[in-house]
Amino acid sequence: MTAALQQRVRPLLSGGRHSLADIAVGAGAVAVAARYLAVLFVNAPGYGGVPVSPGLATVASTAVVAVAAIAVAVTDADPLTGTGLLFVGVFGLLSLVSSAAALPAAVAIVLGTATVAAVAGQRLDLVSASATALLVAALSIGLASGVGGWTGLRPVASTAALLAIASTPAFAATDWRSLSTADWGAIIGGLAAFAVVVAVGRAVPFVTGAVTLTGTGVVGTSLPVVGLAAAGAVTTASAASRTRRWPLLAGVALVAFAGVPASLPRALPFALGIAALVQEGQQ
Repeated sequence: MTAALQQRVRPLLSGGRHSLADIAVGAGAVAVAARYLAVLFVNAPGYGGVPVSPGLATVASTAVVAVAAIAVAVTDADPLTGTGLLFVGVFGLLSLVSSAAALPAAVAIVLGTATVAAVAGQRLDLVSASATALLVAALSIGLASGVGGWTGLRPVASTAALLAIASTPAFAATDWRSLSTADWGAIIGGLAAFAVVVAVGRAVPFVTGAVTLTGTGVVGTSLPVVGLAAAGAVTTASAASRTRRWPLLAGVALVAFAGVPASLPRALPFALGIAALVQEGQQ
């Protein structure tokens, strides 16, 4: 059914797969970033002027990301990848309609993302494939700790998610044997981000803990691991910006702003981010 839907929809898309898919992923990244900022602002001491409530921002971002996953699914050339993303998007929308769909949606998101990763893994190098496996594992553990009810796994899920985010530079490197000026600039930016996070975390630990908890859902993870995640995200984002690889930038934004995928509103963008990253890793 997915293949037939793709054959009917693709000719109607004037810009082809890359234009629609890239716009959809970019819109999802913007929506998740907006939700992230809304949550931070509403939890900031003495600040009550958030124009949009975090709850509304969460529902809106979840809907945008789910629709984006469906848009990428129906325009993807690979039927298996399209099917996997279609499961992610459709069940993501269903989770907004009924709370009873939460557990089936969690299973569908994991299986759909794993399908995308398995297809892409055949064309990825060893480093990128390992990063992909870590991202999928973080998604699975996160949903198990949240939607699945295994709360004891929450610290493990947090650490796994942060380490997975830290591994995203694997998708940005075009040639590991010959790093370009842009790559070195991105690496320096990542090292600076690590130093800043660790320094701020030690100076104001309570504020740092509140930001990581409310913004990214991190629980029971050491400060250096948080710093590694920031370093990885900044490195990937910097490399993507310097080389104008906007889908890569959107992909790392999705996983970074999603944080620990222990809930469906966080898991959906994390899953779409994985799909965007592995797509870029194949190029």
